[in-house]
Amino acid sequence: MLQTIREKFTGWIAALIIGAISVALVISFGNMNQTPLEEDVVITVNDKEITLIDYREEYTSQLLQFQEVFGNEIPESLEFTIQESATENLIMKTLLNDYVDAQGYRVSPEFVAELITTNPNFQLGEGFNRENYQAILTSQGVSQSQYETDLRIQLQINQLRRGLIESSFITPSEFRKFVELQMEERGGQYLLIPSSNFSDQVILDNEEVSTFYTENTNSFMTEEEIDVEYLSIDIEDIVQDMEFSKSDVEQYYKENIDRFRSNEERKSSHILISFDDEVIEDAALEQIKNIKERIKAGESFEALAQEFSDDGGSAANGGDLGWAEPGLFVPEFDQVLFALETGEISDPVKTQFGYHIIRMDDLKEGRKKEFAEIEEELTNEYSKLLAEDRLYDLAEQLDDLALQAFNELDSVADALALDLSQISAITRNGSSFLNQQPELIDILFSPSSVEQFENTPVYEFNNSIIVARVIGHRLPVIKSLSDVEDEIRSLLIAQDSIEIANEAATKMLGELASGKAMSELSDLYQLELKEFDELKR
Repeated sequence: MLQTIREKFTGWIAALIIGAISVALVISFGNMNQTPLEEDVVITVNDKEITLIDYREEYTSQLLQFQEVFGNEIPESLEFTIQESATENLIMKTLLNDYVDAQGYRVSPEFVAELITTNPNFQLGEGFNRENYQAILTSQGVSQSQYETDLRIQLQINQLRRGLIESSFITPSEFRKFVELQMEERGGQYLLIPSSNFSDQVILDNEEVSTFYTENTNSFMTEEEIDVEYLSIDIEDIVQDMEFSKSDVEQYYKENIDRFRSNEERKSSHILISFDDEVIEDAALEQIKNIKERIKAGESFEALAQEFSDDGGSAANGGDLGWAEPGLFVPEFDQVLFALETGEISDPVKTQFGYHIIRMDDLKEGRKKEFAEIEEELTNEYSKLLAEDRLYDLAEQLDDLALQAFNELDSVADALALDLSQISAITRNGSSFLNQQPELIDILFSPSSVEQFENTPVYEFNNSIIVARVIGHRLPVIKSLSDVEDEIRSLLIAQDSIEIANEAATKMLGELASGKAMSELSDLYQLELKEFDELKR
């Protein structure tokens, strides 16, 4: 609607702006009588199929972002916003990925790995910590493969953006015109015509409401809903109850002393020549050999990397790959790097990415961390380790007891001294914390749960374990006319009011064109005349 207003009124200094202030009817619809499968295709973009599991990962990621703002009590009115945001993100990611791939933008796995290991958010103590990395991703509802794929795509898009910026140019006259336009200021007047001013002119009879309801019945379906009771145990509650002494932690340190030696790190640079088939492989090998000979002859490694390396991420920095511990790079690359002396350049190394020559630039020797340095970290780790063992034992007990109880959880709660909790009106795509575990939701909506009220198996997520059962089930039904009549009336009145407001605005434009002043129209139609000045683009 705003675009239509822009198109109709462009060119008028004294513009009429229609404010359509109305109540929107949010409609949910869909066939909820079938249980979707993880491999079901929910979106197709340029022949690329996005499955239900892809959507659920993105949806969970969006849901967690909203929960950071609203907590677990996300307003129902935002449910469609979350779904829409997840859908749009998936479509945009797919389109951008297709484009950068088609244009030949590439980012090496080594460069992606370097960014991840040097990211301060993933470091613990003196360097990168893989467990911390995986825990952060899990807390955000993102799998490791999804995060690394998204990061690679974003880096490729950054290459595209940088290329556009660096290749763009502007003539002096164009620049002057641009500055003039940017500095231009305008003043004027406008009348705001709220569509609500015309709502009392709209006359609706019951037949119109009934007809709209009949013609859009499928839009007024309720969602399939379940009521659930559950038992949960959180690891944080167990950690607080763990009892141990400092000597226990010291013994744990001695038993795992090798883990507390910092790894040797090496700083390196490389030049990569990639290839696609056997013919080009020979040419790539010959080229990398020639490059090494030129380095031997005194040419700059950095300059040759910038000119020839196919690793776009490191080439711009003279081939610099930064610091790396053993195991970060692919085995062929890693083995050669950790056999080089400082300043030494390798012979050509073949990997899945092509041929490399590697230069070892600097070395950080590994050392043993003293107990006092990491006592707090060790204490937390040891208590969590004990808690994990205890949680595992409790999970087995909970699973066995729930299986024996079959379709009730009261006896299980009594046996383990747990509180039985309930959640009502859960939908398949809702925003309850249970929706963060898609497999559990699928089980809860399965026939064995909704028909026989069976206890689910134990599920683990967000450092807790949970077992649940359905205690109430409602299939989708068409809402009665009486339930949605007010919504329909609001929608129809809003639509008709906007049409009347548009007609009034068109009439006023004609009067302006015939010579009437804005102030006259303001008095005639009892509208507030507003003024603006120093309005920039």
